[in-house]
Amino acid sequence: MSGEEAAKQLGWSTSKLSRIEIGRNPPKPVDLGKLLDLCGVTDEGQRDELGVLLREAKRKGWWQLYSDIPYSTFIGLEAEAASMLTYEQVIPGLFQTEDYARAIIAGTIPAVDPEVLEERVEVRLTRQGVLTKERPIEVRAVLDEVCIRRIVGGPDVMRGQISRLLALAKLPNVIVQVLPFSVGAHPGTMMGPFTVLRFENPGDPGVVYVESDSDPYPDREGDLERYTLAFDHLRSMALSAPQTSILLKESLEAL
Repeated sequence: MSGEEAAKQLGWSTSKLSRIEIGRNPPKPVDLGKLLDLCGVTDEGQRDELGVLLREAKRKGWWQLYSDIPYSTFIGLEAEAASMLTYEQVIPGLFQTEDYARAIIAGTIPAVDPEVLEERVEVRLTRQGVLTKERPIEVRAVLDEVCIRRIVGGPDVMRGQISRLLALAKLPNVIVQVLPFSVGAHPGTMMGPFTVLRFENPGDPGVVYVESDSDPYPDREGDLERYTLAFDHLRSMALSAPQTSILLKESLEAL
């Protein structure tokens, strides 16, 4: 059925149907009913399920209250993800203490407005709820050694941050590995920091997020597999989780 034919049967303009199809405008409940009738969906269970999805789609996530956050889309994906693979060259946002978050944001955004700074810190700390919710996200993180060697915010801030890493590593849903300088060149050298998110529903495709000013969500065919493979290489080159804990404790004592 063409869009024009469908719109005619529904008594709508083709532009209204098009806006619904591309997700620009969510349908009203009555519109959803008409669409299901047109498509011959008579199973009440399926109709109810789609009605629930419609209501959830209209519900705003907490992160949408912060309209100036440039990575709000990523936060929304992170909030719904079942698992995360991440390679980082600074402490990941989900792992940061309040003091470290404040210092890293202030250091990377010159002349940041104090109000904006506190808002960004609040968002970062709120995101961390995914680690301890009823069905927490499973995180496997490979941290470049520079994460623990660069003194962000001063020694006291770093002591608190490394202590938090040690505590998080004890969670059953978190694995932390440090990639030591001694490994030399590695896939992350050229690729830079990246995150792979996967979702509980097997029908939902995974998402790659890269820290880039151009396209943060590469979606060329094979990108998901390419980044997943790169992470597997990084994981195999990194210290094991027990070895990482030893290194973190040594780093903590040296501060």
